[in-house]
Amino acid sequence: MKLTTIGKSVATALTCAAALYATSASAQTLTANSTGTNNGFYYTFWKDSGDASMGLQAAGRYTSQWTNSTNNWVGGKGWNPGNSTRVISYSGNFGVDNSQNSYLAFYGWTRSPLIEYYVIESYGSYNPASCSGGTDYGSFQSDGATYNVRRCLRTQQPSIDGTQTFYQYFSVRNPKKGFGAISGTITFANHANFWASKGLALGNHDYQVLATEGYQSRGSSDITVSQGTVTTSSTPASSTPAVSSSSVASSTPSVSGGVTVRARGVAGGEHINLRIGGATVASWDLTTSFQDLTYAGTAAGDIQVQFDNDGGSRDVVVDYIRVNGETRQAEDMTYNTGYYANGSCGGGGNSELMHCNGVIGFGFTYDCFSGSCSGGSTGGGTSSSGGGAGSSSSANNCSGYVGITFDDGPTANTPTLVNLLKQNNLTPVTWFNQGNNVVANANFMAQQLSVGEVHNHSYSHPQMGSMSYQQIYDELNRANQAIQNAGAPKPTLFRPPYGTVNSTIQQAAQALGLRVITWDVDSQDWNGATASAIASAANRLQNGQVILMHDGSYTNTNAAIAQIASSLRAKGLCPGRIDASTGRAVAPSGGTASSTPAVSSSSRSSTPAVSSSSRSSTPASSSRASSSIATGGACQCNWWGTRYPICTATASGWGWENNRNCITTSTCNSQGTGGGGVVCN
Repeated sequence: MKLTTIGKSVATALTCAAALYATSASAQTLTANSTGTNNGFYYTFWKDSGDASMGLQAAGRYTSQWTNSTNNWVGGKGWNPGNSTRVISYSGNFGVDNSQNSYLAFYGWTRSPLIEYYVIESYGSYNPASCSGGTDYGSFQSDGATYNVRRCLRTQQPSIDGTQTFYQYFSVRNPKKGFGAISGTITFANHANFWASKGLALGNHDYQVLATEGYQSRGSSDITVSQGTVTTSSTPASSTPAVSSSSVASSTPSVSGGVTVRARGVAGGEHINLRIGGATVASWDLTTSFQDLTYAGTAAGDIQVQFDNDGGSRDVVVDYIRVNGETRQAEDMTYNTGYYANGSCGGGGNSELMHCNGVIGFGFTYDCFSGSCSGGSTGGGTSSSGGGAGSSSSANNCSGYVGITFDDGPTANTPTLVNLLKQNNLTPVTWFNQGNNVVANANFMAQQLSVGEVHNHSYSHPQMGSMSYQQIYDELNRANQAIQNAGAPKPTLFRPPYGTVNSTIQQAAQALGLRVITWDVDSQDWNGATASAIASAANRLQNGQVILMHDGSYTNTNAAIAQIASSLRAKGLCPGRIDASTGRAVAPSGGTASSTPAVSSSSRSSTPAVSSSSRSSTPASSSRASSSIATGGACQCNWWGTRYPICTATASGWGWENNRNCITTSTCNSQGTGGGGVVCN
């Protein structure tokens, strides 16, 4: 039975009364055609008849259900406008089977040309790209799978611009995802680039959503979509062939001239450009969590970060950029034309906050403000620390240390994995355990501790993005208790499920003495990556960085251990522990990496930015990245839970001394309630 993709568009919905359009709400059920925003995400719901309904839930979550009384329906949550560089993650339940005509897809529209496009992740009885008269364009690899590409023509059918003739582009996953519990990552740039290489150009983006569709079938879905945790190179799509997701997923550029921008939005959906030499070289949409956004090109000239879609409650926080091996803090730069001060935009003063459209100038690509630059390499330095107890290599053989981490244990797989780690001398490692798994498999904890440390991954692995402070606190506290009851020390690190981080999660973790840590490299083992792909991901690790892997039914992870160990040894990198004060991998004995490491993508600031509704001439407290180097001196500054050196030569504010950031005593003690102050050992 053919799944007819007929006009799931805004234009079709326009035939309905204006009252049908839903406004932002915390939760509501849609039974009539509607588009709008809900909890920071764009949504669309369309049906031509029947009883299909869609529930708008917290953040990027939506639910749906439909029966055979519905001819055709489609709905989902995502973004408006879309773009060609977005990396998205999704998880939840796809409640259909092979007998039902339905699919789950990343779906959207562009204009000039008018294109309806799909990245099909799972489908039932009908492959949506089996249109008659269509054209096949081959296949490519992305996100651990092969995608088959086909173009189909729709003649005088409903679209976002009324009844039109237009093309549909399909990328269909092979193998397709199963039914029931489902999750995955989609690196959309890979699809856009491959399509472009075949002459299938996209135009100006309208909306894009993670959609569920059903045609003369029955089923349900419960899906949560979010910006992916993978850091991507965001150069515009071009006619070059697609690249594998691993090649666009490095959190630290390794090419000469690369620039990393660390930024976040206040409302979500803010848009920034990286401009070098007067030209825009990369663009990104922001979420409300800090991201390390990477441009890996070789442009030269004056560097600016530009905010260009101010409106409503949208504001941007630019923490810093990293170029030439040094970190340039936004508030230390010479101008910020987007800062609201003295009653106007661009009214003077330096800040990491951008309340208005404007730019922050970060100097030239060839500048070296710190006096210690790497001539274009932005990678981490090397370590001179010796290996201690539990170290897999001596100091002579270790030019740096990396964090080998495994989530979700202990499981029945733990003894096998521990033996492989020992056999290949890939220790110590860091386990992020679920409390309920600890309770069920407490007898495996001793084996885990024999090769590393055990830390907190929540009790039941919930999506915490919409949970209250008390709910999060209880999850973390229960996991701590389970881990300690099983014989391990009290955890000092917390890896949030799905990598979700916000200020509430940060605060609950800090209250329990836990540092939030995510990862720099995602092995994609949870997403079906092969053993060689997992090993290839590990090979991207640089000094101080952390890789995400899992202890569970992912047998390819076990198979990759020997290759990971061999590749790291060839690079002079040794497994280390994760320092709770920096979030970086360091020598097992407690030594640190270089004094100027690349900042981990796992760093998150819990300091809220000033919203556009409260603009004033008084600068807000800076939101700092929480990855830093502890000095080990007598006194340090506790800056919102992270310790920085106290400046000795700088008169006020922040400074740069001894190749690292420092804070003056007066600024440190001005944070106010919940911040911190000078602490002395």
